[in-house]
Amino acid sequence: MSGSKLIKNTTIYALGDIVPRLIGFIALPILTRYLTPADYGIVNYVNTLNTFLLAIGFLSVNTYFLVHYYRCKTTEEKKRLLGNLSSFVILVNIGIVLVLLFLGEYFFNALGSKIPFYPYIVIAVLTNFFNLFSILPAALFRVIEKPLPLTVLNVLRGLIAFVLTLVLVIKFEYTALGVLYANLIVNFIFAFVFLFMVRHHIIWNINMPQIKKVLIFTLPLVPGSIAYYLTTISDRILIDKYLSLNDLGIYSIAASIALILNIFSFGAYKAFEPYIFKNWESDRFLSIFEGIRNGFVYVLLIGVLCLSVFSKEFFLLMTDVKFHGAYWYVPMIIVGVYSSSLSMLYGTVIMARGKTKINSLVSIVGATISVTLNIIFLPKYGLLTAAIVSSFAMTVMLFIAIWYAKLNVSHYRPFFSLLLAAISIYIMVYRVDIDHVLLSISLKLVGVLVVMIGISILLSINPVSMVKGFIKK
Repeated sequence: MSGSKLIKNTTIYALGDIVPRLIGFIALPILTRYLTPADYGIVNYVNTLNTFLLAIGFLSVNTYFLVHYYRCKTTEEKKRLLGNLSSFVILVNIGIVLVLLFLGEYFFNALGSKIPFYPYIVIAVLTNFFNLFSILPAALFRVIEKPLPLTVLNVLRGLIAFVLTLVLVIKFEYTALGVLYANLIVNFIFAFVFLFMVRHHIIWNINMPQIKKVLIFTLPLVPGSIAYYLTTISDRILIDKYLSLNDLGIYSIAASIALILNIFSFGAYKAFEPYIFKNWESDRFLSIFEGIRNGFVYVLLIGVLCLSVFSKEFFLLMTDVKFHGAYWYVPMIIVGVYSSSLSMLYGTVIMARGKTKINSLVSIVGATISVTLNIIFLPKYGLLTAAIVSSFAMTVMLFIAIWYAKLNVSHYRPFFSLLLAAISIYIMVYRVDIDHVLLSISLKLVGVLVVMIGISILLSINPVSMVKGFIKK
């Protein structure tokens, strides 16, 4: 693939992921006018559960597909590979759905969940099942280098879900159920859309010897994948168990704002990732990596600064009064998002070294820390525990990833840049208290610009040149 085509495809893929997230962000201030914190907590819990079920139900089969697609010698082999893997995933998840429908209520009651199994968890189970139909087709469009249809479908799916959610919540007053039904309906429709899209690329079949090879390949990856998602969702599950649904809603919306940083990190990472693999064996790799790392840190810290510093004003202007206190937790949670984003970069280096099991080990360590500390401290100290533990676990994972990456590069510039950002955020969020919202925004904007200049100097980044270079590419 040529460099220009690589950049073009990378940009299209990034848009396909970023635009739906932006649509969700636009919906946030609207929904908070119609949902209570308890409603929002239920929605976030169910969406988080969907993510976890996806990791369990898909068994990392898409990774096997991406690796072995190119090893198929004929077009028919490729079609049979997609058909066999799709048949296997569908059958496995039909089994998971049946088990959860019959036994799930007992399991969630044992967890101490306050969210009714019927209809909320049932909707999550069905939504996850139909969402599975999009994963392998998405992988197919990646390997055949046709990102545009996939991006169009993702954006269209996000727009339809947005409109349907507003109709069900605002017009028909379905509150939390409106959001969940909208996601279920959209995933149901698009399951058939994706099946239609791949009809010429698939031969449906069951090949048991190949499935055995799939399981040998993917099962070692599953514990790490589950552990990673457990690290990110255990706080929500344990808040539901030990605290109230209102607490879950407040924490969830604070986490939603912090996770907007993923829009920055994912877009930047998609641009950087190919160059890491491309230059891995180059004599200049360390200097290339350090430049990429510093640029990535710069982009992340801009996001961290803006989301943290202006979180209070955002909640005051854009949400109902019942959500205003959520700003307090945003800076604490966003530390973990920063750490997990930077871990992706070092995780890519670990993958380039061929040490793929290390990433699973790192995730298992993070999950163990997150679950253990939340169980011990959450009942006593409340939401503060969830925010701090989440970031602590992700930061430990980052340190382990840096150590295993074994790169002889300096970490002083990123460290002092983060320290400057952290001190500035603490002062502007927790120490500066200006009642006039517009005056507060104006003064904080000046402060953010000054800090950004300081970070630019520490990281030796020229933001003007950086933007011009990106636009040129």
